[in-house]
Amino acid sequence: MKSLITTLLTAAILLGMPAAGQAQEKSEPAVVQEANPLDRWDPLGGFNRRIYRFNAKFDQWIVMPLVRGYRFIFPQFARTGFQNFFSNIDEVTVFSNSILQLAPEKAVGTLARTVINTTFGIAGLLDPATRVGLTAYNEDFGQTLGHYGVPAGPYLVVPLLGPSSLREGTGQIADRLLIWGVEYAILGDLQYVFSALYPAEILVSRNATNFIYGELGPFEYELVRYFFMEYREALVDD
Repeated sequence: MKSLITTLLTAAILLGMPAAGQAQEKSEPAVVQEANPLDRWDPLGGFNRRIYRFNAKFDQWIVMPLVRGYRFIFPQFARTGFQNFFSNIDEVTVFSNSILQLAPEKAVGTLARTVINTTFGIAGLLDPATRVGLTAYNEDFGQTLGHYGVPAGPYLVVPLLGPSSLREGTGQIADRLLIWGVEYAILGDLQYVFSALYPAEILVSRNATNFIYGELGPFEYELVRYFFMEYREALVDD
């Protein structure tokens, strides 16, 4: 009888060892995988990456050779003047969106900048407004939408134009239509001729951007996405 009890106790211990092991495993804290800090909502990731690669090749083979030619032909002071000229045109959107955001100080300051640079600055080629202490603001319709709580929406890489989002892309279209409308009100049918300068504006803007595709390593797409989305949110919160 004693040997039977000993046998049953031994069997119970042996059979209970796996269960005890399982209980021990369950008691251990689960390993939580930390999220990638570069992750951003990107439901169009496959499409965006293809467009990103296209933009990189287009920039490498078309845009940057044009930029190098532009730099060769025009000296630095001329390139600065062209950049001032287009920045002065963009003050239209800064002024309008400052009003929409109920920011009168920015609106008045921007209007003063536009008047001074358009007159004393020879149609905006010079920037005397900055020299007299008038601050240049950065406001657009994408920021206005964000100001009123519109979420950024999914990340979006636009062909030729680069990183954007649903909110920022909508804002860019609205701002461009606004500029065209103001130009038409001032210039009439000559606005269509003036609009031909838009490719030149893109070239001038690219010249002022130091970013070179392929220099950020294997995670360049993620880095560009992260910094763009963070930068845009910082502008909205400003």
